[in-house]
Parts: sequence; C-alpha cells; structure tokens
Amino acid sequence: MIWTDLQWSNYVSNKNLETYVIKNNKDLVGYFELIHHPEKNETELAYLGLFEDYFGKGVGGYALTTAIIKSFEKKIKRMWVHTCTLDHPNAIKNYLARGMKIFKEENLNIRAS
Repeated sequence: MIWTDLQWSNYVSNKNLETYVIKNNKDLVGYFELIHHPEKNETELAYLGLFEDYFGKGVGGYALTTAIIKSFEKKIKRMWVHTCTLDHPNAIKNYLARGMKIFKEENLNIRAS
C-alpha cells in the first residue's frame, strides 16, 4: 500500500509517536519507532530497521534493548511488536532473547494484485 501525503502527515503528527535514529559517528545505521498507547498503558514497537552494512554486528540487539528501555520509561504494563517472515531471520531470536514472548502465530496467504 502506498500512503498519500495526508496519511504520512497524520502518522508523523501523532503525539504518541517517537522516532529514534541510530548513528555510528556521522553514518546513519538505522532507526526504530515507538507508538505509545496511553489508553492501554502499552507501547508498540512499530518499526525497527537497519542498513544492511550493519547486519550481524550487534546493532539490532542494541536497538531493541534501547527501544525496550525507552518504552518502559513511560511506566507501561507491556511492550509489543508484530513480526513476520519478511523481517530479518534473526529478528524473532532477538525479541525472544530480550524477554519478549510469542503471543499469537498466524499463517496468511497473501497474493500480489
């Protein structure tokens, strides 16, 4: 799905959205985004992405640990993330290694239109 300018504007204007940029000196390494859901006292890890040059160097673990710390600074009850087979193969291992638990698994067939 391609977002319109209005959809992007609405997304980045969300007062509960926090975007963190990860850098190595002046080099951009990746980012993560957190969406706080105050009505549920939860935080969603909406996105976490790294440039391929930084795969396998421990940056994903650092980014996830930092995201978890930032989330719980808000005194939330839980943090959650959706993941899928399109994510990096180590993503689920990274989540589990940092104490996250699998809540639900689904198998979906998606067809390109």
